[in-house]
Amino acid sequence: MTGTSWFFIVIFAIPLIAFLIWLMKQDRRKGIWGIIIIVILAAGAIFASSRASRNAVQNFEMRKKEAQEKNTSSSTP
Repeated sequence: MTGTSWFFIVIFAIPLIAFLIWLMKQDRRKGIWGIIIIVILAAGAIFASSRASRNAVQNFEMRKKEAQEKNTSSSTP
């Protein structure tokens, strides 16, 4: 996972999840269903974010290699 993903998770996602769980606990009648849904959604979001970050890093590395190969082949006469 890249630094940007960790920054997002630590600064935004964890406080948001904590706030939403606290908010759901305030509702005494349906609080447990809300918490279960929030946990499932948060797990899915973290999984999707980490997978997207991994794909972005792989794409970046592939494009970097292609650019280096292009520069190497174009600089030789």
